[in-house]
Amino acid sequence: MTQDREQTGGTLAQQMFGPQAGVYAQSKVHISDDSLESVQKLTAPITANGAAPYRWAVDIGTGAGFTAFAMAEVSENVVASDITQPMLRQVRRISGERGLPNVGLAQNAAESLPFASGSLDLITCRKAAHHFRDFEAALDEAQRTLRPGGSLVMADTVAPEDDALAKWQNDVELRRDFSHVEDRKISVIRQLLADRGLEVVGWENERVYLWFNDWVMRTKVPEEEAQALRREFQEASHELKQAFQVGEPEEDGDFLFSFPVWVFRAVKG
Repeated sequence: MTQDREQTGGTLAQQMFGPQAGVYAQSKVHISDDSLESVQKLTAPITANGAAPYRWAVDIGTGAGFTAFAMAEVSENVVASDITQPMLRQVRRISGERGLPNVGLAQNAAESLPFASGSLDLITCRKAAHHFRDFEAALDEAQRTLRPGGSLVMADTVAPEDDALAKWQNDVELRRDFSHVEDRKISVIRQLLADRGLEVVGWENERVYLWFNDWVMRTKVPEEEAQALRREFQEASHELKQAFQVGEPEEDGDFLFSFPVWVFRAVKG
């Protein structure tokens, strides 16, 4: 069953992101934003002699590789891991342009990491976990492959604790992106981590600010559905608009909104 979910999830992710790899390689919210700065902050312990604090780091669901590139500054070796080959081609191209010889590539699902147990110092994952078909299996793999004292640092959109708000958020996310699985509640993520002996030692609560037109363009939402989603936002209740900071439309109909983001560092005991 788990293998079937991995294959299904991988197929959907490849269908969505393979053709759009070049677009995501130029996406401002993926290249650099507050969540990347928080990941860097949470992975920034410096050794006394100035050496890289990590020997082996892996960035799962790497996309075009921007988190992996940031980790290349603090780790001797970084593996940019993704299930989508066109994304990995973008990683190879950009890492070459940036002169990052310590960034390698691996094509695999987050639920099946090709690394030995207890071999990794750091695992990062940014803007990808909501696509994982089996999030618990991905956490199992992180727990397995991290050494004792190793860190898992994740940044992703999360859902409000209110059930109605969480359902609305996940509904519009899925209508916009068929590879979306779930924006999870922080309380749920915390419990799943605790169940695996992963202790949250630091976190940041943030927002990802999105312009609607760019948001639907990146996933090539058909025009009819894009207009339906536009109405969904603009005709939402006051509570929904407040929760997701839905702005007034500009002259061209575009508008700004935001989703909550949680960035955390959890350490394996």
